Amino acid sequence: MSYIPLVVDISQKQIVVIGGGKIAERRINVLKTYTKQIQIISPTLTNSLEHLVDKQVIQWRNKTFESSDVQDADLIIAATNDTAVNQSILQAKPDKALINMAGQALAGDVFIPSILRRGKLMISVSTQGASPKLTSQILAELQQHFNSAYGDYVDFLYECRQQVKRSSLSPEEKERFLKQILNEKYLKISKQNEVRKWLSALE
Repeated sequence: MSYIPLVVDISQKQIVVIGGGKIAERRINVLKTYTKQIQIISPTLTNSLEHLVDKQVIQWRNKTFESSDVQDADLIIAATNDTAVNQSILQAKPDKALINMAGQALAGDVFIPSILRRGKLMISVSTQGASPKLTSQILAELQQHFNSAYGDYVDFLYECRQQVKRSSLSPEEKERFLKQILNEKYLKISKQNEVRKWLSALE
């Protein structure tokens, strides 16, 4: 199989997670940031997942898996500790749905990557299931380099780009300016404010 990383809006997609253990918990802790359309199928839940149900972050169906549970799903997470059940989930998958097979990554067609977010900046890391520890190590290194200041910095870059597009600067001047602000000194709010003042004078 051949995989391509994509940035996908799942906010209105139907997500079905089968399993209520630690693996399901890890998957849901990632997905709940991006959608409220998560339904979990399991006769038992971890304490953390019960808390999410109580807060109405996810919906819970207290039952064992049946093929009808995934017929309307857009994304399926097979996260039980029973290989036979996980295979049944895979066989029941509708053609339109994507599936993540926890513990059998290559059997599915979706990986859930580790994600670093700093505002509009999003970096995902995956080894396609080869080494979760390496994934964690790489993510930790990225967290050190791209600190919390990058959230405001990327917002600043977006703001500048929008203002410059509306300005009377020549195409060459616009290009030169947008390259110029790709410098770590503009991580400082004081430097960003200098640029904002300069941009305001152009209007």
